[in-house]
Amino acid sequence: MKKIVVLTLAMVTIITVQAQKKRVPGEQKEFRDKLLTEKLKLSEEQKQKAKTLNEDYRKKMAELRKKDDILVKDWKNQMMELNKKHREDMKDLLTKEQKAQIEKMKIDRKKIGEIDANARMEKMKVQLELNNEQMEKIKKQRSEMLEKMKSIRENKSLDQMKKREEMKALMQKRNENMKSILNEEQIKKMQEMRKTMQRKRRVVS
Repeated sequence: MKKIVVLTLAMVTIITVQAQKKRVPGEQKEFRDKLLTEKLKLSEEQKQKAKTLNEDYRKKMAELRKKDDILVKDWKNQMMELNKKHREDMKDLLTKEQKAQIEKMKIDRKKIGEIDANARMEKMKVQLELNNEQMEKIKKQRSEMLEKMKSIRENKSLDQMKKREEMKALMQKRNENMKSILNEEQIKKMQEMRKTMQRKRRVVS
């Protein structure tokens, strides 16, 4: 039964992602908002309040984009704060039941993410011809990295800009660690795989 549920969730995610790929960024957000509205069954009052909040958010974002007298770092911080406040305001509109539903959706999405990550790792094992020892090291590295990412996200003493910087440094360190696990031929193959993936992304976008 669990396998059927997981497979169903995975299929829904794939269909959603494929539909989103055909949309530009602004349309993607509208598409996600529409899906969320349908899933949560928002009342007319909630829809109207959400519309007002979205309009206010877009207005403030437009005003921020026009500012040319502030540092890029400050601009990014203000943008992230606007995004954070918008998410909190939208969350406050929801009932206790709707919030619980969102938490369940997050858990389901996490499960699908784990399935997807494991599938990618198995594919990488075949493509790079990794041995079992290398796979164990990579799995351990991934587990440690996820814990560090969680710690950064939950660290309230860091602003959004600092969190991004630490996340970026963490990803760079992961790439360096990967080079210590792989041999020269595997590193070369991995670099070629990344180039191919980047080319495919450019074609899709």
